Amino acid sequence: MFAQFFTVKRVAVVAFVLASGAAHAQSFAISLGDRVLGTLTYEESGGAAKISSTMDNTPLGVFNGSFVAVSRGGVSYESASRSSRKARDIAVDFAGGQATKVVISPENERTDLSDIAKVPSPVVDPVAALGQLIGARGCPRTLRFYDGRRAIAIVPVSEAQTGGELICEMAYSVTHGPGHLSPLYIKSVDVRLTYDVSGSQRMTAMQFGAAGFDVRLTRQN
Repeated sequence: MFAQFFTVKRVAVVAFVLASGAAHAQSFAISLGDRVLGTLTYEESGGAAKISSTMDNTPLGVFNGSFVAVSRGGVSYESASRSSRKARDIAVDFAGGQATKVVISPENERTDLSDIAKVPSPVVDPVAALGQLIGARGCPRTLRFYDGRRAIAIVPVSEAQTGGELICEMAYSVTHGPGHLSPLYIKSVDVRLTYDVSGSQRMTAMQFGAAGFDVRLTRQN
């Protein structure tokens, strides 16, 4: 319980700092087919960055919930997820691309990859990884990141440019640890990143395809 409170408090403090500073928020609508499921926002200020998402329109409300994660300069990562099914808090410390400490509440949410001795390196945290995808120049290079429960690689597959639009096909794979979304445990996802390159490069959409579903994030601002 103390670990859970401590993580939520740290997330709240960093979120307040971002809100108080000159943070630039980039918002995306999350959709499945024609159905808008919720929103995701990425913002950064100084050495801190934050992801916040709300899912409030999933079919039958099964996956409704919220998620907030903050990253501070590649040194620490904290996340808090809440849904009707569960609540989970994660804190990870990093040094030189290696995970050095992991705290997860409740304890039964830990996996084999919550043991830092089993985490590959170098890795970044999920907020930093998303920031690299959003802020890419050209198609992103290979990314490897760690969320406290699993390690993931996003690898370039192909790229194509038509006029002012650049499309980057990527392969997302869980390389160590369990897959996503019990009981599906998804480990492989096809990723399509779309950028407007008619001026300075700007991400306009992200699409994720797995297990027969295609989830799309479309820029709102």
